[in-house]
Amino acid sequence: MHVYTVEPLTSQHQDEWNTIILQCPNTSAFQSLVWRDALADAFKQLAPIYLLIKQENSVVGGLPAFVFQPIPGIRLWQSMPWNLFGGIHLMNSVDVNPEPLVTSIETAAVEKGWCEIRWTLTPEHTATYGDYFIKTGYAPTNHFTHLLKTSEDVDTLWHAYNKRVRGAVRKAEKSGVEVTDTESEAALSTFYDMYLLTVKRLGGTPKPRALMQTLLHQKIGKLAIATYRGTIIAGLLYLCFNRTVTLWCEASVPAFLKYRPNNAIFHHIIRQACREKYEWVDFGASPPENTGLIAHKEQYRAVRADFSSYTKVISPLKRGLWTQSEGALRQIYTWMQA
Repeated sequence: MHVYTVEPLTSQHQDEWNTIILQCPNTSAFQSLVWRDALADAFKQLAPIYLLIKQENSVVGGLPAFVFQPIPGIRLWQSMPWNLFGGIHLMNSVDVNPEPLVTSIETAAVEKGWCEIRWTLTPEHTATYGDYFIKTGYAPTNHFTHLLKTSEDVDTLWHAYNKRVRGAVRKAEKSGVEVTDTESEAALSTFYDMYLLTVKRLGGTPKPRALMQTLLHQKIGKLAIATYRGTIIAGLLYLCFNRTVTLWCEASVPAFLKYRPNNAIFHHIIRQACREKYEWVDFGASPPENTGLIAHKEQYRAVRADFSSYTKVISPLKRGLWTQSEGALRQIYTWMQA
């Protein structure tokens, strides 16, 4: 095991972060500086705390995180928010002793008054470090995503799809559904209105339009839309970084689902990922109870990948106050987005 230390990422070393993180296996858009800046701009309650990981005098990795302050006096350290992958990212694949890195965060939590520490690890790091976090008093929460290994031979993936998916994609094409990527502000506005209704229908919390707009302008995000007779009937904002394409925010108009626009969009993005030589398409985490969504992802032959979040409460009193307030504040935030 190697011993590692951390130091804050400064503005002078931002290029170093980009160079390092692109060499770390399995990094996605959520570890990029574009994501950090977009999130910090869109949410004033989130303050980025990004650390460079050093071995002796060499920078060998990064630890991305935010401190979330939803109300005055309540601050939670999260790597990363929304159960997105954070944790320890290293250029090499040797075993790591996480103790000094974790201890440094716990020490900072006491000094700075963070009431909770929460690490969300990649599937690989969940398997590697999960036992350590549990043994040192962290409570695990299990999640899963679905990953599709791409291939330069698009036909191979097409024939691997469940026949229902192939039939749905063909139906979309025969019905006149067209899927394209777009940078149009008007299309983004139409998509976002559709997205708000979709999230409301599903009982979720919407992401702000400004965040999506920044990701698109910075070229880390792309917007795929499905049109029928000139009308946008579905869309999906997806992220591209390093070796991974991540399916992120999806929206559709229920009245047009019979034309299978979502299947056509998924197929479009998978083909794009293959052509542009990305290695993985990440379909995103699924609620365990949404068996229909899970089955839909698996029809593309995406494989379930388990990962976990690990949480340690530093101040139970402050954490309890946030627990009592969270539901009401989420309702206010959702209303503000609409």
